[in-house]
Amino acid sequence: MTDLNDLVKKILTDHPEARDDDFKVIGWVIQRISPNAMSMRLSAVLWNHNALKIPSFETVRRTRQKIQHDHPELRGQLYKKRMEKQDEYVQKFSEVG
Repeated sequence: MTDLNDLVKKILTDHPEARDDDFKVIGWVIQRISPNAMSMRLSAVLWNHNALKIPSFETVRRTRQKIQHDHPELRGQLYKKRMEKQDEYVQKFSEVG
C-alpha cells in the first residue's frame, strides 16, 4: 500500500470533485486499498475495516485537511466560498467603526 498521504494527495489531484466531500475521498481510498470492499455491504466494511486494512474515516479526513493546508491548489470550491464570506464579513464590520 502506498503511504496514505500520497494516496489522498493523488485522489485530490485526480478527482477534484472529492476536494469538498470527505465521503468521496474515503470511497476512493477504500477503492485503492481494498477494491473488494467496494462490493461489500457497508456494515461488513465497517466491522472488518482492520482486516481490510482500511484506515479510519477520521484519519482520512485529517489527512485530506493537512494536504489541503499544505497544498492550497488542492482545496475545493467550498473553501473558496467560505473565505469570500469571511472577507465580506470582516469588510462589513471593519467599516462600522
